[in-house]
Amino acid sequence: MSDPTRPAVTTDVQDFVELCVPLTGFSEFDLYATGMAERYLETARQQVGPDRFAEFWAAWTAAVAAGGGPQSLSPVHLEVARAVTYLWHTGAWPRLAPAAHAALRRQPANEEFVVAPEAYVEGLVWRTFHGHPGGAKPPGYGTWSVQPPAQPDFLSLRQDLGLGELPFRAGLTAEVALNAVPGHLLPGLRAAGHIPPSAVPTAAERPDAPRERA
Repeated sequence: MSDPTRPAVTTDVQDFVELCVPLTGFSEFDLYATGMAERYLETARQQVGPDRFAEFWAAWTAAVAAGGGPQSLSPVHLEVARAVTYLWHTGAWPRLAPAAHAALRRQPANEEFVVAPEAYVEGLVWRTFHGHPGGAKPPGYGTWSVQPPAQPDFLSLRQDLGLGELPFRAGLTAEVALNAVPGHLLPGLRAAGHIPPSAVPTAAERPDAPRERA
């Protein structure tokens, strides 16, 4: 039975969580389990602006419904999508690219900040490698002796996320070995926290990337 003293999850939050699944790569259960869904939605609206966030959300909803992904978004909306993804994974709202900051006509200062102390603890980044936030959420006595579960293969992960019938959104038509992924589709070096997500170079753009000889 549901707890009558506990506020119900609003339709907006349900919609937010559902459409953040393809952004984060985590299931709805995992996103709700952070306890931060409502706080993150409110943060995104405040940082982007209610009207402009509604425009972004309409564009993202349409992209998902059409079987597309972030590559279907405009540069400004892509920056917002990256910021929302970053928020879920780290608990912090990042500094946006200056062009996106200007285009959105944002009033808040364009600086990265942690949304709340508990947001750091509940960051999805810890779950990506079965880790835990140091000094905040120890894994429990004796857990160091237990081998972490095996990583699921890509197709199983898509099925668990309910994406099995949707086309691949990574610029590939099928799963490939990690060393076979084209360089321009790999993430590049993110050297410092003040670098906006859109400014992170891809592997093909990195100065230390191997160059083909003529």
